[in-house]
Amino acid sequence: MAVYTADKINWSQKLRMAYKCAANGDYENAIKHYKEVLKEGTNNVLIYNNLADVYMNAGKLDEALVCAEEAINKAQQREVSYVTLGEIYQAKGEHKKSVECILKAQEIFEESVPELKDMVFDSIEEVIKKLPTRVKFDIASNDWIRIIYLVKLIRANYETERDYIKKGVSWELLLDIRRKSLSSIGQKYLWSKEKLGIKGNDALAIANTYGAMCAIIGSPKVRVREKDKGSSSIQIPACWQYSVIKSMGLDEGPGWIKCSCMCAEYINAVACAINPNASFEFSSTLADGHKCCEGKFKIRIDTNKDIRKLIRV
Repeated sequence: MAVYTADKINWSQKLRMAYKCAANGDYENAIKHYKEVLKEGTNNVLIYNNLADVYMNAGKLDEALVCAEEAINKAQQREVSYVTLGEIYQAKGEHKKSVECILKAQEIFEESVPELKDMVFDSIEEVIKKLPTRVKFDIASNDWIRIIYLVKLIRANYETERDYIKKGVSWELLLDIRRKSLSSIGQKYLWSKEKLGIKGNDALAIANTYGAMCAIIGSPKVRVREKDKGSSSIQIPACWQYSVIKSMGLDEGPGWIKCSCMCAEYINAVACAINPNASFEFSSTLADGHKCCEGKFKIRIDTNKDIRKLIRV
């Protein structure tokens, strides 16, 4: 969610109400309050940007586009508004424009933080470790900055793969390398689950862990739909990996179109680390032409264990 949150001390009561409604998913009232705040004439950049984000979440993409462009026109520091505009274009299915906006945000941001310009990294956490204190707080606390560096990382990975393919490396080998890289993913999520205080190892706990971690690293937005301990479904309405693939024109390649397949293996690695009897399967994906990626976590029943219990009884 690319929104301005700084300087809340100076916010009016109406602005606080608008922000609170948006955070709670009450988009209609958030729109109403933000429009009222506009009449006050204070910090129009913040209001137009946050109103654009609310319109986007409410599915009113054309209105969101107008507000985001208005925010960019009024702003001196335009990074946040470019990320918002990128998210709106992504929701509209215009992935090339979407990624171009994120790259523009990156360019503007790195003009003020030159330490980041040529940095090579494996994750946003690795970026944060290498930065001076004045920059660490901004990156750690702003989701919009995380989106910038998530897109940067994904693009760098795909550019490397494209170079390997041009040199004659087979897709089978690259896909095998991708799978081997998943070996440590599950343990990272398991450790993070404990730090986040998420209890249990059922389907809902796994879905909540995956959703929370995606929010923390900036990718992608995950909605937990069906909230049941034995079977919980998630929905991913937008994915930066898919947007980067489309923007780079890679979606015709045999390996890149397997993004949904590799994503399923990634999520399964997370699920199995939390519960060995857990599994995940997509029912729809963006790569297959659907409007969103949707899938379900399930917990397999250990019938042998139940039989052993019966025998002991």
